[in-house]
Amino acid sequence: FFSVLNMSTGKVEYVSAESLFVSEPEPVYFGNPNNDANNPAWNNGNWLKSRFHFSFAEYNDVNRLDFGVLRVMNDDLVQPNRGFATHGHRDMEIVTYIVEGRLTHQDS
Repeated sequence: FFSVLNMSTGKVEYVSAESLFVSEPEPVYFGNPNNDANNPAWNNGNWLKSRFHFSFAEYNDVNRLDFGVLRVMNDDLVQPNRGFATHGHRDMEIVTYIVEGRLTHQDS
């Protein structure tokens, strides 16, 4: 569970992980080759599986716009040797928390 401020009621509510929007975008959208379905190191069929806590990308829910100044919070499962092509982040700070594995990041 996580907390979210419901903009309609002004109250903090608890939201289950199962209710989060799930996105599995095409690899080409982020500069990746096709999915590697036969790679034994992969634990998901798509290179990226994102769960959006707030409205983001193709997900729009007026009750889940933000939490104060926090605008984006995604749980991302990224497969080995894949990632996001160079892209900008204007007027924001990026925080990454690694649960398992390793990650390299380079600012644009």
